[in-house]
Amino acid sequence: MARDKGCARCGRPPRWCRGHHVVHWADGGDTCLENCVLLCDACHRLIHHSDWEVRIIDGIVEFIPPAYRDPERRPIRGINQLAA
Repeated sequence: MARDKGCARCGRPPRWCRGHHVVHWADGGDTCLENCVLLCDACHRLIHHSDWEVRIIDGIVEFIPPAYRDPERRPIRGINQLAA
C-alpha cells in the first residue's frame, strides 16, 4: 500500500485490491515488494485475461498496453506514480 496507494492501474482504494505477483509464485516469483503490485479485481482480471502486461522496474510500476491499443506498446506508469 505504501508504494501503490491502491490499485496501481485505476486508483481504486486499497480495500478493493489484492496483491498480484508480476512473476507468478508458481513460476518462481517471490512474494515481495519488487514482484507484487496492488490491483482491484477488474484490473487483476484484465492483466490475467488480456494482452495487457505489468512490470516493475526500479520500483516503478508500468503497464504495457496490447498492440491493438498502442502498436509500439509504450509503457504507462502506475496511476499513483505519475509524478515519479
